[in-house]
Amino acid sequence: MRSARPLVPVLVAALLALGTADPAQGEDTRGLRARATQLLSLDHHAFLAEKAAAPPPFDWSTDGCTATPPVWAATFDGPCQQHDFGYRNLGHGLRLRATNAARAWVDRRLLAELRRVCAERFAALAATRCRIRARAMYVAVRLFNPPWS
Repeated sequence: MRSARPLVPVLVAALLALGTADPAQGEDTRGLRARATQLLSLDHHAFLAEKAAAPPPFDWSTDGCTATPPVWAATFDGPCQQHDFGYRNLGHGLRLRATNAARAWVDRRLLAELRRVCAERFAALAATRCRIRARAMYVAVRLFNPPWS
């Protein structure tokens, strides 16, 4: 039997994009929200490929992995860029989905992509250390970033 797990990001993206759309908002805003959610649902490699074109009106700026040791910042740069995109477009800036539920989802996407880096780059004990660092970064993001709503 096939696992439904690969469908989870797609379903979450659809729910975030359509779930509580404000009827007063125009189609453009809903379309931008859906596109931003789609970009955040990609793995960080595909996200970075999309970022290469950096189409407006999205804010593609990033400060990388803020306040992390340099080795961690270098290791996890791709997921951090994707996370910054989520915060800058869903939560701040464009405010396409400035809810605490959306913030929690963006943060969980960060953790998933940090774990992907660990699985792709490291084996055995190094992978375990990487996952511990990934979890520490996720916890810091959850604790030290203010709520969106």
